[in-house]
Amino acid sequence: MLLIFMLPVIGIVIAALLNKLFPKAKFRGYDILPFFLIAACHLIVVQEERPDFLPYGFFMFFILVIIVAVSEAIKNKNISLGRTMREIWDFLTMNTIFWYVGLLFLMI
Repeated sequence: MLLIFMLPVIGIVIAALLNKLFPKAKFRGYDILPFFLIAACHLIVVQEERPDFLPYGFFMFFILVIIVAVSEAIKNKNISLGRTMREIWDFLTMNTIFWYVGLLFLMI
């Protein structure tokens, strides 16, 4: 139960450390948050005895979206692949945050 709350905190701490260590990097520290939040969502789902494939199914969906975006960027030369990947990953980060908070509310 404690790990459900500690995983996102650990992810935020590591994100802050990455921002301090690599201030001029193209990635941001919070880019690693989905990995910690998906694991925390998995622990919540297991705690609530719901189907535990949902967090990883969610992650696989985004991997498939990335594959489709890359293939479309290759077909249409006008689309910036880097910007498309950044937008998709930011969307994944935002969705995992909302999903984690929503699951916390359902757990209460």
